[in-house]
Amino acid sequence: MHSIPQKRRPTQSCFVCGGSFSGKRLTGLKAEGKYYEVVFCQGCGLGKTEPFLEESELKKLYSSTYRKEDSTRFPAPLEWLIGIVRDGRRRAVEKYARKGRILDIGCGRGDFLLMMLRRGWECFGLELDERVSSFNRPGLELRYGSLSDSSFPDGYFDAVTFWHVFEHVRDPEWTLKECARILKPGGLLLVAVPNTASLQSMTTGSAWFHLDPPFHLYHYSAGNMKRLLEKNGFEVKSRRHFSFEYNPYGFLQSFYNAMGLKQNLLYEYLRSRSARSVKTRAGLAFMFATLPFVAVLSTVFSAVEALLRAGGTIEVYARKKG
Repeated sequence: MHSIPQKRRPTQSCFVCGGSFSGKRLTGLKAEGKYYEVVFCQGCGLGKTEPFLEESELKKLYSSTYRKEDSTRFPAPLEWLIGIVRDGRRRAVEKYARKGRILDIGCGRGDFLLMMLRRGWECFGLELDERVSSFNRPGLELRYGSLSDSSFPDGYFDAVTFWHVFEHVRDPEWTLKECARILKPGGLLLVAVPNTASLQSMTTGSAWFHLDPPFHLYHYSAGNMKRLLEKNGFEVKSRRHFSFEYNPYGFLQSFYNAMGLKQNLLYEYLRSRSARSVKTRAGLAFMFATLPFVAVLSTVFSAVEALLRAGGTIEVYARKKG
């Protein structure tokens, strides 16, 4: 997933409610050899990562961090399992949208769109990975670039999706207005993001896995996301507070982060061999000894927070007004 660059720089006031980013702070967030913090709006609780990196800086980080050379993130068996779980994305869209034309922003390799293609959808994807043109995806129209580069016609799509991409967007208001323009009246907008009002966020603080600075530029709750969507031409129809793909693992990794292990050690272990050094052996030994218990605990915890409408991530289903 990659940021969606836009022309405007972030403002000092909150674009959701007009408040100031002078609320609580989460500090000491180390990533890619630098320290970051998340500052929150006093009014609506929107979070913003500081320092807010320039687009050119983020592009360099994305190219070295978010994908390996074959454009996968994990070993093949785990990628296969993730693919099975992600079939739920297809079902979610088809629950709220009539079959037609769909745009997936931050589409990666186009795996989700392939599922939709098999169901008879006409599929478009935007991705900032330059290798997107080399992906062998017959039947999909995958484009390298951002929404601002694309110039789709008015009312062109029946559905637009952001699967854990919207938190990477530099200009959220412009992006939503553009989505409203290219959607048909009543068209579906689906936005999946981490939820700062979740129990796992509130209990683990700066150790929360889904903060992910500097890549996550803004940090949303169910409440301020609803306000933002309604402010920019959408009506929220439903919100889902449980994702088997994201929520249990989010708590599990956050738990180990809070225990003082190397930041995101399990994630790095699964993603690459770089985490399997002598320096991390003690942490890995502790982690794998406790993993069965913590995995069960994480799943139960995620189910409970979802029942309380405070899930670690949220999926927001909205329709274009009019």
